[in-house]
Amino acid sequence: MVLFKIAKAYFGPAKLIRFAPFFLIIPIFLFQALSLSGCVSTSPGLPGLYVVSLRPAKVSDATRDVQVRLGYYGICATVDSDKFLCQTSSGANADVVATNLFPTFQNNAAGPKTGNGNASTTTLPEVHDLIATALDLQAQIFMSILAGASFLFLVGLGFLFMYKRDLARPNPDKPRRSAIIKRGTYGMLFLSTALVFTASLATTETTGALAFAANPNRSSSPTILIKEGVALQVLQWMSFGFSLLFTLAVPFLARQKRVPASSEKEEI
Repeated sequence: MVLFKIAKAYFGPAKLIRFAPFFLIIPIFLFQALSLSGCVSTSPGLPGLYVVSLRPAKVSDATRDVQVRLGYYGICATVDSDKFLCQTSSGANADVVATNLFPTFQNNAAGPKTGNGNASTTTLPEVHDLIATALDLQAQIFMSILAGASFLFLVGLGFLFMYKRDLARPNPDKPRRSAIIKRGTYGMLFLSTALVFTASLATTETTGALAFAANPNRSSSPTILIKEGVALQVLQWMSFGFSLLFTLAVPFLARQKRVPASSEKEEI
C-alpha cells in the first residue's frame, strides 16, 4: 500500500500530464545532435546524415561511383557507394582532406619531386575539385545556425528551472528578479525556436537551389552534380516542431501553484 501511494503521488495521471512537456527535451537535443554530427565519423547512420552530396558530372571508369557527402562539421567520401571514409572538416585544407578520404586516387607520378628524390602524391583533379567545392560550401554557405539554437535552448532551460524555483519560493523583497528570469526564459526559448526554424528553412531552400542549378537537364555543362540530403532536413524540421511545442508549453510548466482553500481560510 505504501508503494502504491508513493507511485500515485509521484506518477499519477495529473503528475504525468503536468511534466509531459519535459519529455520533449529528449528528442529536441537528440535530433539537433544528430543533425550537427552528420558525416563527422563512420559511426552507424552518420554518413547518411548530410547536407548535400557531390558527384563529378563527367565520370571515368575510376570515378564512376565517387561521391562526397558534406555535413555541418564533417565530410565523407566513397568510391564504391558502400564504404565511407569520414573526418571532421572545419578549417581543413582541401589537399589534406582529399589525401585522407581518397587514398586510392593518389597519383605519385604527377607530383613534383621532394627533397629526398621521391615523387610527392597528388589527387585526381576531379576528386580534388569535389573536396574543394564541398569545403567552400561548408565554410561560406552552410553556417551552423543550429549550434547557436542548441546553446540558446540550453540557456533557456536554465532560466526555466530558476523561474520555477522562484515561483515555488517567492521573495517579496526582490520583485524584479522574477520578472528578469521570466523574460530570460521566454526570450531564450523563443529565440532558440526561431533559429531552429531559420536553420531548417535555410538548409532546405539552399540545398534545393543548388540541386536545381546543378541539374544537367537545366544546366548546359555542369561540372559537379549536387543532391540534397533529405534525412538531415527531416531531423531539423522535427527538431523545430518539438522545440515549438515545448516553448508553447512553457506557460503551463511555469504556472504558479494555487494556495489550498484550507490555508486561505486559516490565514483569514
